[in-house]
Amino acid sequence: MGIMNFIDAAVGRLPVPLYCACGCNTGKRRPKNEDNFCFDGDYLQDPNNVKSLGDEVLTMRVGGVDWETGFPRLFGVFDGMGGGDYGEVASEKAAHIVHDWLVGRRTIPDSELDGVEGSLIALCNLINQEVYHTAFNLGSEQMGSTLAMLYFLSGCVWTVNLGDSRVFRVRNGNMRQLSVDHTDEEEMRAVGIVDRKPMLTQYLGIDPEVFNLEPSVSRRTVKRGDVYLVCSDGLTDMVQEDRICEILDEGKSPEECVRQLIRSALEAGGRDNITTLVIFAG
Repeated sequence: MGIMNFIDAAVGRLPVPLYCACGCNTGKRRPKNEDNFCFDGDYLQDPNNVKSLGDEVLTMRVGGVDWETGFPRLFGVFDGMGGGDYGEVASEKAAHIVHDWLVGRRTIPDSELDGVEGSLIALCNLINQEVYHTAFNLGSEQMGSTLAMLYFLSGCVWTVNLGDSRVFRVRNGNMRQLSVDHTDEEEMRAVGIVDRKPMLTQYLGIDPEVFNLEPSVSRRTVKRGDVYLVCSDGLTDMVQEDRICEILDEGKSPEECVRQLIRSALEAGGRDNITTLVIFAG
């Protein structure tokens, strides 16, 4: 049974409901988990209590009637960095702020679509300031987090990201990256550097008085049959994009996709924490 058959059997004629699943795994090499996520408001308050999430994938159904009539839905992944306990502090703080922000948006639904991009940019700046000040108070110059999110409202979806956590969409069997990698990979390639991973040029936690935070934001129309993936680089560094596309295109449910993606990353070595969030649009 393919994606379209799964959706047809589950919801019939309902207007573009969202079916979602999320999984997080520490991986095989890291001593602790520094990833976090926002699963339509839920997040990891104890990032290292993720052993069960590798097996017990979070699942939910979001009715299309709600989000098509001004009730927003948000899904995101945050990959913390900084060593020690600092990475998990940064990603948890980001997820917590997004949770609080989303609660506020639901009490005052935003039906003005033209204002969404500005609101998402303002949210990124708020998180950045909080993460930066927390890092300053802890004496950590390296503390930070990536951000990759999907924001659904009124038949549209906004992609927003900072860093190298990614957002993909599969439509009609073709996968497209919707996020923009904020790294120095092109500069590395230009001077022939091949012995290190690209460094981030944008992330949560940069000094707002020295650098401009420039999140990438884009808006698209959601179509029935679309499949979305938000993930940390613990997946994309381990699994080739053609294999990711195959898993998403052939998966019978978001939960099955999440399980298979995490399994594939672990089988490839599992060098980093792995967080995957999959959404089927009905």
